[in-house]
Amino acid sequence: MSFLGTISTHQRPVGPGRLWRLVRTPVSPETRASLGAAWARLDPRFRTANQMYGRQEAGCGATIGVMPKCDFACRGCYLGVDANRTPELPLADVKAQLDLLRAELGPWGNVQLTDGEVALRPADEVTEILRHARDIELIPMLMSHGDGFLRDPELLKRLMVEGGLEELSLHIDTTQRGRRDRDFKHAAREAELMALREKFVALIRRVRRETGRTLRVASTVTVTQDNLPEVGDIVRFAQTHADVFRMVALLPVAQVGRTEDGIGRVTADALWAEIARGLAIEETNRDRLTANQWFMAHPDCSRFVIGMTADAGAGHRFVPLSPESSARDRRFLDRLFTNFAGATFRADRPAEAAARIVGMLLRAPRFFLWDVPATGWGWARRFDPDHPLRFALRALTGRTRLHRFSVVAHHFMSADELDTPNGRARIAHCAFLVPIDGELKSMCEVNGAGLRDRLYANMAGMHAATEQTNVAKAEILDPAA
Repeated sequence: MSFLGTISTHQRPVGPGRLWRLVRTPVSPETRASLGAAWARLDPRFRTANQMYGRQEAGCGATIGVMPKCDFACRGCYLGVDANRTPELPLADVKAQLDLLRAELGPWGNVQLTDGEVALRPADEVTEILRHARDIELIPMLMSHGDGFLRDPELLKRLMVEGGLEELSLHIDTTQRGRRDRDFKHAAREAELMALREKFVALIRRVRRETGRTLRVASTVTVTQDNLPEVGDIVRFAQTHADVFRMVALLPVAQVGRTEDGIGRVTADALWAEIARGLAIEETNRDRLTANQWFMAHPDCSRFVIGMTADAGAGHRFVPLSPESSARDRRFLDRLFTNFAGATFRADRPAEAAARIVGMLLRAPRFFLWDVPATGWGWARRFDPDHPLRFALRALTGRTRLHRFSVVAHHFMSADELDTPNGRARIAHCAFLVPIDGELKSMCEVNGAGLRDRLYANMAGMHAATEQTNVAKAEILDPAA
């Protein structure tokens, strides 16, 4: 989920023509067209002030078959039973998936490189996939359990420097089985994994420092009845280290793939109560957190809060940004979406960001000269009601560190939910799409309706046929072989 975002440090030359275009059109017509098409697909009931789909995002995509294999055997796994016996797709097919997603999502759309542990694929091939995504103006996020990066930090650095990797999701929780480190191999409580999370914090800070590159990181967590009581602790940890973990992505377990039977589903209300606890929101104010949620298309699918976090003197404090967070925030967002819907700096080099800001300033000077500082002052008053001026000065001078922070809950459907009225409505409004045989399908269909298994069977069949052809060619060339 992007919301303007931070400036990229990926290196590539930026010509004057590109900079002039950004000054003239800080948000491209193609981006606006993608958003307009997404908004038009929404049921009018969902076109609310807290709807992000069609206003700032045109959805999200994910690859499939890039590396079905995984060296973990997790209790909650959406892969099929044949995943580890399925060969990965050729690079040309992976690139074709990215091309299809680019046509749907528009410039700098969000795409997850996933389906198994992608980092197990040869590094030069992962690098080529990352480069292709960047070349066609997608922002790829590599989904990984991260174990390989702890053993070989040079691999992560290579993907950053050679592939331009700038977004990484690290999946860490107690449902996982397969970590090499014996201290974490059999962890039964999330508290036992906090030291592992600390290792990743140190790793990310180090590779950023050594490469001089951007790396935005999300913390992904599968949530079951067993670890639900510790979700708040995970959120609090990530918030404390928000310079590393900009997002916590929570996945309430769904009964699909090779997920264990009866692992324990989690309700949205129970999950958000834990999120509120982690963000140190008093129980009497937790309805306000719910009011500050954003949606991505159907409201039963993804819910998230976006805001800023800072150490305000008495621990880290989270201040949300939404149409309901304050009247001033609502005006700010209305004018932001009116003038700059779809704008993001996440793929911009410093020169591009500067040109885009100039273009935005020329288009809506009042927004920058009045709305931005007024909203910032409102935030200072909420972070430190007793000393807002002191907080603002400390934030401006860097003595108080402010970080963008968000928490998202992705409520994927179990197989028995798909063929229900609500399930069909959710699939029709799905904002998380996967290319299957040249068409974009809902991730919930891929997980729960057998689409992944059928694709794997086809991939295995094509691989076997290719191998037979290669053997036949070899026999023709060398009959004695």
